[in-house]
Amino acid sequence: MKKLLSTAALIFTMTFSGAAQAHTEWYGKEGQDEKPTYMEHALSRLPADKAADFRDTMKGAHEDNRILEEQLHRLHGDLHAILTAPDFDENAFRTKRREIQQLHAKMENNRTEAFSVAVSELSQNERVTLTRALDHARAKQDRHTAQMENHAEYSGQPDASIKH
Repeated sequence: MKKLLSTAALIFTMTFSGAAQAHTEWYGKEGQDEKPTYMEHALSRLPADKAADFRDTMKGAHEDNRILEEQLHRLHGDLHAILTAPDFDENAFRTKRREIQQLHAKMENNRTEAFSVAVSELSQNERVTLTRALDHARAKQDRHTAQMENHAEYSGQPDASIKH
């Protein structure tokens, strides 16, 4: 019985310490408190001044979108009122959904324009570096997401754990 308890305690300890270690990959690096986003990871591959300029440009788009997010929040409140009203007004619902879709499109356009401006300030080599880093980070995230969705071990093959 002692051996069984000791073995169970050892397995339990190894499992949780391994899980904790797996989540500490980024902590403490470069003064970061949390794992950076894939964009931050990609920007870290650029010269510091270019990365800072890129962030500033994207921050401007984020600030523009913050105003739109407030409008979006109000529109969602209106939509909620339409959906929960005693009598459902299909035309009002469709109109409100179109307004929401238009705001989403405007926000995406702001991000696209800012990204375009930010990238135009980079040399070809820097654009290649950024693109490769973004592709690598996205692929890594896709593999991780597929693993988590399937709760299966990843075999190393790109299609192995993706549901079709």
